[in-house]
Amino acid sequence: MSEAYIQHQGLQGEHRCEFERTLRGEYCTENGEVRPDGLRLCERHADRLGLEERVAYWRAMLAHVELWSAQARSRGRGDMVHLLEIERARSTAALERVHEELHKSRDGEGASGNGRAPPLW
Repeated sequence: MSEAYIQHQGLQGEHRCEFERTLRGEYCTENGEVRPDGLRLCERHADRLGLEERVAYWRAMLAHVELWSAQARSRGRGDMVHLLEIERARSTAALERVHEELHKSRDGEGASGNGRAPPLW
């Protein structure tokens, strides 16, 4: 079994965060909570995963808008092209906001002594 998948437990049976190892070969030292998908993640890593899922969602939305826009253009549906341009602008703005949140969450990881898990890089 790969050591990256070994579940580390504390001395008193506390379950540790199951986030993958950091680039330094360290593990997250925070206690993990059970999530709906069965992983035990600390709050920081659960938040990070949520942001990454939101990024994937908005990228998929933009890909679909592009596909629908191409179809609308090819069929001469200017009204639909206009509505899809509005949706593209909304989705792009939402994606930029989520990227900013993700960037801020990564910037805040370097602080030490605050009881948080070590940074992921």
